[in-house]
Amino acid sequence: MRKDLPPFRKVKRRYAASIIHSALSGPRGSALLQLLEFDDHHFRAVFDMSYFQLAAGDAMPSKSQWNSLKKRLKRRDRSIFIFRQYGPIDCGAQGKIPSANACLYIDLGFLWD
Repeated sequence: MRKDLPPFRKVKRRYAASIIHSALSGPRGSALLQLLEFDDHHFRAVFDMSYFQLAAGDAMPSKSQWNSLKKRLKRRDRSIFIFRQYGPIDCGAQGKIPSANACLYIDLGFLWD
């Protein structure tokens, strides 16, 4: 674990999955494609770009759209720590995730109270 990150508490994968699944759900269903767990107890949610409704001509979600997603996650559990790095990721590099659209990721952990 990097020294500039706080220690994360271990939560059950099922709990983390339910939080992330509900935050990434919309009228079209859940955009969550894969949830990866790391040794330092943080998670990476890989999800379909279709979660965001992009304006015509936009290739990537806006900063405002990302901030809205972060707020949705924080509303579900106030102890969530969201990493600064997030964005596009190669779906194929994540275990050949089947997705017609591009994939995005966001990393998060659960802080101690």
